[in-house]
Amino acid sequence: MLPLVQMHPMVQPQLDLLGPHQPHVKHDLEYVSHHQRPQFARPSPSLHNTDSTPRAFAIRSAQPAPALHRITTSFIRSHAHDHSSEHSLRRKTPSGTIDNGYDGSVAHLASGPPPLKHMILPASSRIFPTAVSQRTSGLTGVGYHRSTLSGSSWPYQAPNPTGRLDGGMEPLSSPPVTPGGWGMGSTNMITNPAAPEQTNFLQPIPQQSYNSVSSLQPLLGPGYHQPLSQTVYSPGGYQQPQQPQQSMVWRNGGLGDYRTPIPLANGYTPQNAVVDSAFMPSQSTIHGMPNAPGLGQPHPFRLPLSSYPLDDGYARHAQAHMAHHGAAHQGHESLAQLAGHIAQGGSGGDVASRARFKELALQQAHKTYNDLLLYLGNAKKAHHSRTGSLSRTSSKMVVYPKPSIAPLASGTKVRPSPALSEPTVSYAQHMAQKQAAARSMAMGGQGMIVGGFNQARNLYSTGLQQRPYFETRSPLHNAKNSLEMLTNLCEQSGWKWVDGMLLGGCLHYGLEHYEDALEWFKRIVSMDASHVEAISNIAATLYCMNRQDEAEREWSKAIKLRPSYLEAVEHLVGLLCSNHRSQEAVNIIEYIQKSLRMSGTNGTVHEVNETASEADTASTATMRELSPDNFVLDDLNNDSPAQHFARPADNSHVPGFGSSGYAIAGTENGRMILLIHAKGNMLYSLKNIEQASDAFEEAVLISAGRQVQGVRSLIRRIQTVLAPRDMHSGQLRGAVQANLSAPLLLSPDRAKLTAQRVFASHGGLLPGLQYVPEGTHKKSVVVTTSNSLLSLAKIFQDTMSNGGPNTGMVRQPAGVGDILALYYLSLSLQESPSTANNVGILLASVQQTSTQVHSGPPMDLGNLPTIPGIVPGSGLSLALAYYYYGLTLDPKHVHLHTNLGSLLKDIGQLDLAIQMYEQAVQCDGSFDIALTNLANAVKDRGRISDAIGYYKRAVSANPDFAEAVCGLSTALNSVCDWKGRGGVLLAGGKFDRWHVDEQGMLQDVKSQGQGSGLMKRVVDIVGRQLKESSTWGVGALQDQTIVQLVAQLRDAGAGITDRGLDVETELRKWAGRSWEGSRILRLIERSTRAAMRCWYVDKHVKGIKSSAGYRRPRPPASLSIPSAPTVLPFHTFTCPLTAKDIRMISQRNALRISCSTLRSPWVPATVYEPPEPPAPYFKVGYVSSDFNNHPLAHLMQSVFGFHNPNKVKAYCYATTASDKSIHRQQIEREAPVFRDVSTWPSDRLVEQIVADGIHILVNLNGYTRGARNEIFAARPAPIQMSFMGFAGTLGAEWCDYLLADTTAIPPSTLRPHRNNLNLGDVFRDEAYTESEDWIYSENIIFARDTFFCCDHAQSADGHNERHMSWEDDQKRRWRMRKELFPKLPDDAIILGNFNQLYKIDPTTFRTWLRILASCPKAHLWLLRFPELGETYLRRTAKDWAGEAVASRIHFTDVAPKQQHISRARVCDLFLDTPECNAHTTAADILWSSTPLLTLPRYEYKMCSRMAASILKGALPKSEEGERAAKELIAEDEKQYEEFAVGLVNRMGYQLVRGQDGEVYGRGEGRLAEMRRLLWESKWGCALFDTRRWVRDLEEAYGRAWSDWVNGRGGDIYL
Repeated sequence: MLPLVQMHPMVQPQLDLLGPHQPHVKHDLEYVSHHQRPQFARPSPSLHNTDSTPRAFAIRSAQPAPALHRITTSFIRSHAHDHSSEHSLRRKTPSGTIDNGYDGSVAHLASGPPPLKHMILPASSRIFPTAVSQRTSGLTGVGYHRSTLSGSSWPYQAPNPTGRLDGGMEPLSSPPVTPGGWGMGSTNMITNPAAPEQTNFLQPIPQQSYNSVSSLQPLLGPGYHQPLSQTVYSPGGYQQPQQPQQSMVWRNGGLGDYRTPIPLANGYTPQNAVVDSAFMPSQSTIHGMPNAPGLGQPHPFRLPLSSYPLDDGYARHAQAHMAHHGAAHQGHESLAQLAGHIAQGGSGGDVASRARFKELALQQAHKTYNDLLLYLGNAKKAHHSRTGSLSRTSSKMVVYPKPSIAPLASGTKVRPSPALSEPTVSYAQHMAQKQAAARSMAMGGQGMIVGGFNQARNLYSTGLQQRPYFETRSPLHNAKNSLEMLTNLCEQSGWKWVDGMLLGGCLHYGLEHYEDALEWFKRIVSMDASHVEAISNIAATLYCMNRQDEAEREWSKAIKLRPSYLEAVEHLVGLLCSNHRSQEAVNIIEYIQKSLRMSGTNGTVHEVNETASEADTASTATMRELSPDNFVLDDLNNDSPAQHFARPADNSHVPGFGSSGYAIAGTENGRMILLIHAKGNMLYSLKNIEQASDAFEEAVLISAGRQVQGVRSLIRRIQTVLAPRDMHSGQLRGAVQANLSAPLLLSPDRAKLTAQRVFASHGGLLPGLQYVPEGTHKKSVVVTTSNSLLSLAKIFQDTMSNGGPNTGMVRQPAGVGDILALYYLSLSLQESPSTANNVGILLASVQQTSTQVHSGPPMDLGNLPTIPGIVPGSGLSLALAYYYYGLTLDPKHVHLHTNLGSLLKDIGQLDLAIQMYEQAVQCDGSFDIALTNLANAVKDRGRISDAIGYYKRAVSANPDFAEAVCGLSTALNSVCDWKGRGGVLLAGGKFDRWHVDEQGMLQDVKSQGQGSGLMKRVVDIVGRQLKESSTWGVGALQDQTIVQLVAQLRDAGAGITDRGLDVETELRKWAGRSWEGSRILRLIERSTRAAMRCWYVDKHVKGIKSSAGYRRPRPPASLSIPSAPTVLPFHTFTCPLTAKDIRMISQRNALRISCSTLRSPWVPATVYEPPEPPAPYFKVGYVSSDFNNHPLAHLMQSVFGFHNPNKVKAYCYATTASDKSIHRQQIEREAPVFRDVSTWPSDRLVEQIVADGIHILVNLNGYTRGARNEIFAARPAPIQMSFMGFAGTLGAEWCDYLLADTTAIPPSTLRPHRNNLNLGDVFRDEAYTESEDWIYSENIIFARDTFFCCDHAQSADGHNERHMSWEDDQKRRWRMRKELFPKLPDDAIILGNFNQLYKIDPTTFRTWLRILASCPKAHLWLLRFPELGETYLRRTAKDWAGEAVASRIHFTDVAPKQQHISRARVCDLFLDTPECNAHTTAADILWSSTPLLTLPRYEYKMCSRMAASILKGALPKSEEGERAAKELIAEDEKQYEEFAVGLVNRMGYQLVRGQDGEVYGRGEGRLAEMRRLLWESKWGCALFDTRRWVRDLEEAYGRAWSDWVNGRGGDIYL
């Protein structure tokens, strides 16, 4: 089992382009808290028609100081969907998504089952940049409503009030029109009057990964040795909780996407992470990984916000984005009082009073506008609550103008509200007060009254009533009153009062008077064509008028005028993303980066590349110290200080200016980080992984401080700071210093301190954020930084483990230690269950080996359960700690439960694993990965019916999930439930001819002409995945890589082995072509083998000593670990595939194992030193997980003691613990050297093999459960071969020979070029890559007789019956027949098959039924193997052949080994399964002297030809033997049926009395003759002569060694 990253994965980068930049939100909340709370009324249905224009797009009501901008809208993520295959999506992680145990990858990043191999689901190819609204927990009084975006699959969460506003609900004048296509969400404000401390976050979340995870290559279904089903590892992504009237939140495009939301009990909102991962995938996702703000915290950001002044357009320096409220209502002169004072001629109607009136009027209008926004949001929510449906307008970006507060009147003092704990008067407010004072001084001194002012007395006296503001009527009424007042004031100013015009336009907009709003904003632009805020507001208004093209042009204009005006950037990017134009959105952000990027060092601006007017250059400037006169002497009607602030200024004096590397103030660093992070998410969704990685790295480096030169430097700093040190000297330990990149094992508690230690000089805070004001926005940026780290780590992990695209850091080798460093820093910035999940996945791949693992003082892992199989302090134990830690953050985290289950399954705790999977499914009943893993686990427990149910649920949840589809197919075939199986059109219908439709009836593919059903889906998945695999590594051979590789090959001896070969020229021919990656890796592996031979020849033939050895070439850093197809090599035994497909599946698995092994840190820089020459015997190592009560041990248990000690000394390396069986005990006793290496890591085992001086290393597993193929990929021995464990090609450079015979492997199936010696052979044989008809690349040792080894003569039932007579055997057989089948008539002929039922295919079963129909005396004997299969086969037989035939099929239980062999003699004729033959069972049958009828259906499938080989070995080498072979080995389906019918119908029984008076049935006919022939030849035939087989094997060893030493290639015929 391996974890999901999913491939993953799952990193969930977050994006908060709102953060605290919502002054109107804070204003609204404070209004409710500072005043008597009004009784809310339900809005009228006619109010703001709900299918009307969305309105939460903030537009500007005042021109702010250029250096200090408000963020007024959320950023919109791309909605482009990625329909890439699930193979790519789920498999990203160090080994595959589902582990069935046959991959046998390196343990360090294993892709196959041996325990201790976890992966991450690959990151999802379905990752889209999105913003997620983080809902805080514990809200009371006001509910939240999450709207679903219409026309988009990506929902958003927009909080709206459920309360009611006071006053009348006058309908607006005209129903708004809603343009479609937006996914922006509704108003950005939090409108919960009862929760003034809570803030709304929008942030991106990574989506699902690529099959990852991916990674643990799934091994689905019953296997050759019934492997454990593979496990899909979930990369740890999250979903937002699905609650009543809430739809799924937007997901982040960073990585994996795990679709279904899961409700969480602890009140916080989890989110998707970039995943997928874990391995796995990799899931993913991945399907999700990292977290949103506060993710992993039960009460995210439940912190009281600092009470800063209200964002009035001026107060942005040092207190950026914060606002103070309450001055207008606490002890200040009211607007109505001042109007009355002026109307009565108080103070002579002086200019100061008039200016003060305008200031207060502007303030009150701002307040009115904020109330209007609150009211509109409530009205929309109330309508949705009433109708029970969501408006389609919710799919649009919602736009609201966002005004700024006018300056305070001179002489007024800001008094903090009792509810505010941190009153602050900003520098901008101080300047505003100075401005008002200046006005008063200037006008008072002149004693002037502007003409026409007295005529406005009625305006001042009648527009307002003498009552407190909170007693005013409804927000709509107040808005209209304020608008009327502003209109008169603007008219008085000759339409030159910019602040009033901006705010008036906003009020028109809020009242849905869009034409009027447009006119007001355009008036401003007519005066100042470069007024960026007005231009942006024009764009927002045009957008809501369904004039999106014009809106886009206006926002573009604003950006060109002032690239540093990031608010317009956010709006434009949102518009583009909502229209699925993510690439254009990326281009906009890149334009901004280019325009603002600084050249030079130390933060000094040498050149700012802005394409703007003069005012633009000052867009990030702070306000200059000016005298009061400077503010007012221009003109009374241009009294907005914002215009003055827009003038050019010396930017370099702004605190932190340029610290981000861009020409912006340090306070703006957070916004730039958010934009760049969003860019990374969009690039990821566009599959531009390399540039996405660069964007995430850029975001991280801004936060970490520009003094950090790249992510590699940051990683090294983390590793250096956290590495264990000498307790006395404080210096790094020697071994640690030499290998800082080794995995650093930290417990969760220690990992959480990473930032504090790495940035200790800055108080543990991110240096790049030191100028960003404290508050929610900064916390959001910190979380985004955490998610960028998480995204980077997940991308690197996927690249390293699952063949993801080449990315920045991976241009240099990135190991587990490097990736862990990024995860640790991410976790320290934000506690996240998704991060814990991904760290657990990585740590599970780290074995407690040696000096390569850093470890500090003893770690306190808390009260973790003690689980057998987990060594304290190991990577597994820490992985367990992180999984449990993540579950404390989120007890319902579906990916943590899933990956923890996979870890438990890997260490043999199947029942505990099932419990974890069941909990994951309880969390999310449609989570495909958990369902698939659960299905695999319960299938291994024998609960096939339950497994099928879970597989079906997984496929229903995700019809494209390859692991679930293939798992379902395998499970259904294992019980012969063929309804809907269909089939494929293969070789014109020669193979898999008879298909089964949805009704369970047969269809002839020759008449149908095409494939159908579930089997075709599986084969199509394989074809698609193999086609995609051809692109692996394409582009790796760049000029520099070629030069480096040529140098390495030369150092490895290429000049000796291939003197005439121009390697560089040949490599350039491969560059850019399909299969480039596989060719490179084959070349490297071939070079390793050739280098070992060169070393041997130099040392032992030429007498040349080489102390340094020969260099081992390494895979290029850009060559990522490839993913493997969902159908693994073992599954090809029963899957109807072409020779090319089968070959490529094995090759792909071999490449994955090789690549992951050669990247392991324990593999040395040189090839392993070859052994001394044999003197006198060969040292042969046998590596197997099956030295227990297993068919392989049954067949080979005597072999290791039978070796001639003068020729071969056997070294047995048992990779599984002893089961104390007699078979294990015999092998341990008789083998000259037996080593139990079940707990040894790969490096130790390889080193032991080298130390033992092994000449020939034998792989007895191949691609079966428990394989340790990484041992062979490391090439510890000169010659490596495989036999007896896997009936097919391994397709691997690390396998030099297969042992076979010409029956099992016809020479016609071999690759034409047969030399496998040097580099030139690789270049030559690659010409056959695309050929269809060959399958074996290995050299073959062709045995004289059958290659199959059988120890029955020494150990099976009857091994001591050499002298038993034929008559006695017949009597015994008849008695047993009567015991087993007492009701059968004496003349019945028993046909049998004792294979597992998965080997039966519809074509074969049809043939058997036809045989029964043609032979009335025949009965068919099958095993309940498994039990559920009996039900389906009986039903099928009745449907296809009728009750009469079906009633002659008999089932019995599976018997113990000896009884199974003994009772096999009852059968008259064994009917073999042509798709996948009987192997060990065939030997059992022939040992009982029962004739076996077989059909080698495929020329290119060894598994379908082995019974013929075994049968030939059991027959005598005589004419009778040859005749019997011809009668029992059919050439096609028709002949198979004819042979059976002929043999059965000519068979009969005659009751006779024996010499002892016992009556028994004596068989007569050809079948009886064949039985006697087999009986008489049993003790002399090749099959049961184990010593003969051992002698032939020893000869093969000698021939292979001689060829290796002398440099001869080719096959060996004994």
